[in-house]
Amino acid sequence: MTSEKTPILLVEDEFLIAIDVQMRLQEAGYAVLDPVGSVEEALAILDERPVGAAILDMNLRGTTSTPIAERLQAEGTPFIFLSGNDTYHQDEKFANHPVLTKPIDYGNLIGQMKAFCGY
Repeated sequence: MTSEKTPILLVEDEFLIAIDVQMRLQEAGYAVLDPVGSVEEALAILDERPVGAAILDMNLRGTTSTPIAERLQAEGTPFIFLSGNDTYHQDEKFANHPVLTKPIDYGNLIGQMKAFCGY
């Protein structure tokens, strides 16, 4: 079922969180690429293949996922930010993109994916 669908890009530098998110989305029927933990890895994937949606950790090893978000936004690909900081103030240019805080509410995350992917 999921092999026919455009996969979701998951950018998360905390291994256990990344594996948990990937597993939960796969259990819900989504194709999820293996998680990556850096801006460079994510941009390399986007150079190689299309993705249907993305989940971006805000902070990646001391940097932000802003370059990935800018690329996705320019390409019209929907994405969600994940943040471990509940006081994060979203950049105005990304105001139309949801921010979910950690710990992750998986019902909300899967609801967002349904809205993005249509299933």
